[in-house]
Amino acid sequence: MRRLALLLSTLALIGCAPRPPVAATASTQRSPCTNGILALYFNEEAPTLRPSVSMEWPARATKECPGVAFKVIGLPEPSTANVQGRRAESVALALRAFGVPQPAFEPGDANDQARPVLEILARPDQ
Repeated sequence: MRRLALLLSTLALIGCAPRPPVAATASTQRSPCTNGILALYFNEEAPTLRPSVSMEWPARATKECPGVAFKVIGLPEPSTANVQGRRAESVALALRAFGVPQPAFEPGDANDQARPVLEILARPDQ
């Protein structure tokens, strides 16, 4: 019993110990001025983006990359007509909240619609 108490108190102390600062993530270390794709995930059968979708890269690209352009592939133009249109509206609102201009929307094919993405063209010349 004494060993269990000692073990539990040691674990409690370890959990409360100060921790070193977290290193910068890969997204903050790399230059935002690179072309790429950001996957868009939605809550099941709902138009809202999952909180795990980070708008950090598009926001940084908007501020730091002249001529950056954005295109959502897999969703139609924003509307309230159906779930896909409301999802597009959700993406546009999330981007605007981070200072990102309205992206272009391209419905794409069935595969694109199953896995919509935000294409970031931070280096339009490439």
